[in-house]
Amino acid sequence: MPHARASQFRIRANIGLLALAFVVILITSFVSVRSINDLRGALGWIAHTVAVKDGLAELQREMGLMEGDGLRYMIMGDASHRDGLRRHQQAIGEEIAALRELTADNPDHQQALSALSADYDALQARVQGSIRIREQDRKNGDDRAAIDRIRDRKGEDIVDRMRARIVEMAAQEDRLLAARQSERDALVKQTNATLLIANGLALFAGLIGFFALRRAQREAEHALRTELHAAQAHRASEEKSVFLASMSHEIRTPMNAIFGFAQLLSDQVREPLHREWVASIRKSGQMLLTLINDVLDLSKIEAGKLQLNPQGTDIAELTDEIVALFEPMAEAKRLTLRSEIEEEGLMPVAIDAQRLRQILMNLISNAVKYTERGEIVVSVSMRPSPLGTGHDLSLSVRDTGTGIDPEAQARIFEPFFQAESPDGRIRQGTGLGLSITRRLVDMMHGSIHLASRVGQGATFQVAIPDLQPAVPAAPAGAADGQETGDFDRLPPLRILIVDDVEWNIEVAKGYLRNSRHTLAVARDGEEALAVARRFRPDAVMMDLRMPRMNGYRAFEAIRREETLRATRVIAVTASSLIDDQGGLQAIAFDGYIRKPYAPIELLNALLSLFGEAEPAVATETPAVADAVTAAAGDGQSRAAALAEWAVIRGAPLDALRRRMRIREIGEFSRRLDVLAASIGDPALIEEARRLHLAVQRFDAHQMKLVLDHLAAGAGDTAQEKSNDAQ
Repeated sequence: MPHARASQFRIRANIGLLALAFVVILITSFVSVRSINDLRGALGWIAHTVAVKDGLAELQREMGLMEGDGLRYMIMGDASHRDGLRRHQQAIGEEIAALRELTADNPDHQQALSALSADYDALQARVQGSIRIREQDRKNGDDRAAIDRIRDRKGEDIVDRMRARIVEMAAQEDRLLAARQSERDALVKQTNATLLIANGLALFAGLIGFFALRRAQREAEHALRTELHAAQAHRASEEKSVFLASMSHEIRTPMNAIFGFAQLLSDQVREPLHREWVASIRKSGQMLLTLINDVLDLSKIEAGKLQLNPQGTDIAELTDEIVALFEPMAEAKRLTLRSEIEEEGLMPVAIDAQRLRQILMNLISNAVKYTERGEIVVSVSMRPSPLGTGHDLSLSVRDTGTGIDPEAQARIFEPFFQAESPDGRIRQGTGLGLSITRRLVDMMHGSIHLASRVGQGATFQVAIPDLQPAVPAAPAGAADGQETGDFDRLPPLRILIVDDVEWNIEVAKGYLRNSRHTLAVARDGEEALAVARRFRPDAVMMDLRMPRMNGYRAFEAIRREETLRATRVIAVTASSLIDDQGGLQAIAFDGYIRKPYAPIELLNALLSLFGEAEPAVATETPAVADAVTAAAGDGQSRAAALAEWAVIRGAPLDALRRRMRIREIGEFSRRLDVLAASIGDPALIEEARRLHLAVQRFDAHQMKLVLDHLAAGAGDTAQEKSNDAQ
């Protein structure tokens, strides 16, 4: 106890001494700073006085030189002395002006300089008169007038008055200089004393601090070693992440062939057993690709390579898609999987749909995996954001599964961590899904929370704030969600496929077979450039890693060709180091596809560049044109169309306006195209066209306007015609 008390006393004493020294140092520092500022001011005034004295001395010197040159000129008449006289006279005027500016703060000097300026004006007049007299004597050959001018001594009187004023000003500056030097010396002494005190106190405090710091030195060294180990671990993690990401190219290249040829086989095989085998290949490949994507996504996030790509997204539609995707898995386990979507306030917003889909799929997949009976509920709601003009999105996945014990909850979002199932069952998985989900939510500036009790299920709650409304734009993908695509929706194109892997070329050719497009092939960048010069393609599918000349250099070479300026180049890469088009956009590629890709992805990339082929009639969609042909002269078909329109414009249209699901509106738009053409009502055809364009542009606001217009009475003319016919 006595030792502890003594130790505490020493600590308190040291702290008190340090505090006292600190306070005194602050005071002395303040005094020192003030003294230094005063000293700086005193030195400035001394320098000012010296400058004034130098100016006065220079003025006296110029006056002496002027007198000498003036006397020589009057006696000898030499032009060089006349020029010197004028030069020194001008210098005197400049010195007087400089002194006037320099002594603007001294009223006595200003008064003296005013008198000096008057004398200077008189001196100028005297000099000009003397020059005229001497010039006249030179012409007359008689020096008597110049000699008389010298003897009258009037110029000498002016100079004497000026010298007297200068001497008086110099004497005043001497007195000021002496006073300011005395003030400077006093300030120097004060500053030195203050600095000595401050240095002494600093030394005292330093000694106390030295002994205190020695005790903390070992802790600091330990902390440094810990930090070094952490830095080494972080560097190793980054190297691992970069390695895994770079391996993406080698992994995805064969995966592209597996998926591509499986897709082509599924289009060709008709035998049910064979189709089942192909479906198994695709399903197994999809499972492998999911695992690869999880590992690569985690490595990209850790390496800081992942970027979000916000685009207009219908949250309700996306949720329904994912729920429908997992329904077969839930039904196989006799689970109820349903969604609860709060329609009020729900609207299309700008968000990375791919990453949001990944978040929901990870959460629902996890719920299905750990739930053996009961239900899984996916809830979606949206509220105006208090942070700005956007909306806050709330997602939750609630299950009645095994639950998660509290210890595992603390680590549930760690990479590769899998909680042990309370029911003792072994469930497959990598333990990456929730870790990736947490990091994606963080990238969206959102939050994710878990609430769970063992045996009572779990609820994952995701909140993403301030999502901005989706802006109208051409949709990036097809609305039907199919994996295949109709490449004849495009205008006829000349397409050059560039890849050094033969099966990748075959996959691309297989996707585009039986279409109206003309294809050419090249196997490296140099060959691509040569073929492009002859083939003049509209589009180039450019692999990036190739021998001889890679895709980047080939792209730059194509851009330099005057005849290929209109050619669009789509990068096709298996690398995951290029973040969602970010790196490719930086070097001006026109589009981007990542291997392995489905036909619809290739179609969407081409549609974004070339658009759809123009229909035969500009104001009609293809569905409308077909319906017009089919319905020509068919009154019975028209009556049926009127009856169907009377039905769907009621409760179905009201439900559509209330739910505002983009997919449902798209289906309604296609059906309305057919009905409007069959009915033949121009007003209804125009509304159908407007709705079709709004769906194509993902313009939710325009969709709502058209639907409201239809509900308010568009199409009444058609109904009246029907009544008249009856």
